[in-house]
Amino acid sequence: MKINKLFALLATAIMAVGCYEEFSYSDSSESYNDASFEEMYPDAVHITIAELKYAFVDKFGSLSKTGSNSGWNDTKYALIGEDIFEGHEVYIKGKVTTDDEEGNVYKSLFIQDETSGIELKLNNNVGVKYKKGYWVYVRLNGLYLGNYRMMLSLGGAPSESWNKAGEHKFYGNSNLELQNIIDQHVFLGENGGELRVGSYEDWVLAPTSIDIITVTPDNYIEVFKPYEIDYARVDETPNPQLGSTPILQQFEGKFYGKDVKFVDPSSGAENTRKMFELPQREVMFGRLIRFENLRCRYAGVESFKFDERGSILYGPVDKNGDGEYDLNESGYQILEPVKYKNAGLKSGTFENIYPSWLYTDPRPTVSKAWYKWAFKEEVTGRSLYGSVLFAYDMESTNCSSNGLYTLRTSGYSRFARRNICKDGEMATITAIYGIYSKESNYAGDSNDWASYQLTVSSINDIEFVNGDAALLTDAQVEALTSEDMKTVPWIDEEAGESEY
Repeated sequence: MKINKLFALLATAIMAVGCYEEFSYSDSSESYNDASFEEMYPDAVHITIAELKYAFVDKFGSLSKTGSNSGWNDTKYALIGEDIFEGHEVYIKGKVTTDDEEGNVYKSLFIQDETSGIELKLNNNVGVKYKKGYWVYVRLNGLYLGNYRMMLSLGGAPSESWNKAGEHKFYGNSNLELQNIIDQHVFLGENGGELRVGSYEDWVLAPTSIDIITVTPDNYIEVFKPYEIDYARVDETPNPQLGSTPILQQFEGKFYGKDVKFVDPSSGAENTRKMFELPQREVMFGRLIRFENLRCRYAGVESFKFDERGSILYGPVDKNGDGEYDLNESGYQILEPVKYKNAGLKSGTFENIYPSWLYTDPRPTVSKAWYKWAFKEEVTGRSLYGSVLFAYDMESTNCSSNGLYTLRTSGYSRFARRNICKDGEMATITAIYGIYSKESNYAGDSNDWASYQLTVSSINDIEFVNGDAALLTDAQVEALTSEDMKTVPWIDEEAGESEY
């Protein structure tokens, strides 16, 4: 990286800190409602999370290829109040949809409004200070809207570092670690009550009435529409019967969008408002969603065959491959557990396996089968993220399929060492929906690099139809796990989770 770029970033960070001095401080223990927040900040304009996301897309053209983190040319960020929403003081209001009580959503707070959801990169107080279901107000000026692998987040100044493979990495923003700085931007609101679960159709008709959208095997294609399906056109007059309710994939903006004329149904007067579009799938990124009747799908790893009661099936063996089943000393056939292995899934030129852990520090990266939710060494505490695949689409050979979702679990989570489910078990999962990809056209084919990810706050967010019987036993996990799977080629002795 050029030295002048380093000085520019340093100057930006210093200016950002300087800006904080202009903010009026508030009692961090106080809670706000709309009236008290607007009284404290009368010049601040409320925008939706959808408009915040659209401002990024409007500036850079796309989420794709703007969060690759290999250089500043493909790692984009925007300073709010200067790069976007220039000259305006703006804020968002959203309900908290995650907590970190079980250690799986570390230093992150996800919030959402009726339009979309987004991550706030904060400190390790998030689980104590901001409870799930509460409203929060976020003053955006001075924060950075950054893109990492097509997921937008809000945080502090952009940062860079060298990973253990000796590669220079770039990040569109960073965590706000100091609580007094967080308190200048994030304000606790009232308790919004238990998060409300509802159907996708109900959310379309009344977005403010539903917090958790329900996705099913029958509607997931409709919910996660790609670009080309059923766009509402902004150059047509909106239906006045819909009032101010956001049309599917079409939203009203305060600062961004095309000027569209419409007739006020109450007065008959012709008025103008700004309207913008977002792809349906990008609207869903960052939202808390209830995925009903997903199936666990193993790929590229061994599994036992089970009968309808959940017991392992046994069969004769032919270790010599001579067509003759092996016999014991008494002349009876030797029976062993029947195993099978499904094909791995393609991600571009790579093949991914599930369930697994992934170590991204070496080159090439290392991934091995793993039958617990995440990897964590007993003695050293060194850990790696674990990935378990769940699916509506049981046939696709590409990771980028709309019907495939990777449930990622931190090695620091309290349930990291618990056994995972058997292949094919059905579950309902309530999780933050996201994407991990340098670029994507949402095609779901071999040229699409996307991987759709689910993040749960608690192990209780995963509800198996067969309850505990859906899980592998300790003996089954031990039988499936080889010594090689337990061996990680650590680059150094430091404890810490791999970046991915």
